[in-house]
Amino acid sequence: MDKNISLYCDADETGRITRMLSGERIIPVSQYRYFFKIDRKQEANLDKYRVENGELVQIEGTTLIEVENPNPSTEEQLAELKKKFAEMEKALSALTPPTVPAEESTEETPVEEPTNPTE
Repeated sequence: MDKNISLYCDADETGRITRMLSGERIIPVSQYRYFFKIDRKQEANLDKYRVENGELVQIEGTTLIEVENPNPSTEEQLAELKKKFAEMEKALSALTPPTVPAEESTEETPVEEPTNPTE
């Protein structure tokens, strides 16, 4: 993901973010102590980050929430479609029983012997 979101924030002595302003096109009207460029995933999970030595770091033991890209590129859209198509093919093959071509069939078809009425 592109780091195109601006984050202005203040933090307490433990590094916990106490005040913040974030967005793609923002102009702060007051001063903040820290400034970072972040992505959508970081913005959605700011409660799981802290400021440590002037850096934005994830708090140990936290799990980040996944975020979908609202404007995926053509390559990302194509990759997602290929993935879904492969999943659909797999599901379809699980539903369709395997077929055996006629010439490979191992079952013998009974053949009637011609009867001779004169016998």
